[in-house]
Amino acid sequence: MLKFLSIMKLIIILSIILINYNVYSDSSLLIPPTPMYLGARPLGMGDAFVAVADDENAIFQNPAGIGLNNLKSKSILKSASFPNISFSSNAFTTDLLGNYFNSFEYPSGIINKAVTNPDSNNIVFTRLSLFPNVVIGRFQLGILVDSYVNGYTTKSNTNQTSAYSTSATPLTYDRTFTLFSRDQYGLVVGFSYPFSRHIVLGLGSRFMQRATKMNTIEANQNGAIDASNKASDKNVNYTYGFAFDTGIILPLYDSLNTKIAFSFLDVGDTTYKAASSSSSNEVEKMNIKAGLSISPDISKNVGTILSIEEERINDPRVDDRNKLRAGCEFSFGEKTGANAPFSARLGYGMQTFSAGMSIYILFANLEFATYGESVPINNG
Repeated sequence: MLKFLSIMKLIIILSIILINYNVYSDSSLLIPPTPMYLGARPLGMGDAFVAVADDENAIFQNPAGIGLNNLKSKSILKSASFPNISFSSNAFTTDLLGNYFNSFEYPSGIINKAVTNPDSNNIVFTRLSLFPNVVIGRFQLGILVDSYVNGYTTKSNTNQTSAYSTSATPLTYDRTFTLFSRDQYGLVVGFSYPFSRHIVLGLGSRFMQRATKMNTIEANQNGAIDASNKASDKNVNYTYGFAFDTGIILPLYDSLNTKIAFSFLDVGDTTYKAASSSSSNEVEKMNIKAGLSISPDISKNVGTILSIEEERINDPRVDDRNKLRAGCEFSFGEKTGANAPFSARLGYGMQTFSAGMSIYILFANLEFATYGESVPINNG
């Protein structure tokens, strides 16, 4: 008992240090609160996953969960996914992808279509991720390649003179497209360690190369002004850097299989250093999560998980109502949880409901989710 209290005291002291340790550099760009990676299983559960963390998503949610997938298996190799591909878009953008996603006009073609649409404030959102990874024991290694595009159209009541207007070519605009995009790739590693029967600690790290755009593009009824669009394409911020995550899971081993968990993502705030003299440092603010999950036994072939969490506890940019998340999962078959032949999920997050399902077909696991996400620009 004294050992347990000593460990909890150490965890509390470490947490206080992490909350107050912020790394900022001069002329840094503060990146909007965006998740590092989108997993269909967590999203279907409202992204309330910090205390679940029992599959390959653990390394991005709570590294203390690394290796919990197939933990009872005697095999050294716990799981592997080559490749692991996820794609997401909103309803409006989906209608445009067929014309532009595979062309050299992406995302310019989607932006043009969005600003010429008669409906105001159309949201553009697409994300494509590739994350081949392997879990050996309690060690996970993967490569993340991720492309994120997000933005929206804002219309004004009057025409305004474009910054690219000349006497020879007068230009006006009556709407703008606010763009945030981020392309990144790099190595992701992590491991977990059972410090005792009731305490599992985890550490994750990643080295990422990134190209970020945060631009406002002028446009009119004919589409984006070409000069403004080209200036946006050139205004790219190139950075690189290491990020560190840590997590704690406290399994209680009671009749409800209760787990209490905490994670600290981007510990101390992550500073990605400018890769050129024309770029600026970027800061990803630390994301502190705390959550609780239970997985009561229903029957041999039916499993259930209920979870609740609060994320970005320390981030004042996020509305308090958007920090609360909850979810549930029902799995069916000889295996339950992440390895189940079929699962159905429900969740609540970002003040909206989410749903999802997964099914194993031959050697592939297909997962689907619908979810809500805020546009990370100007508190939109």
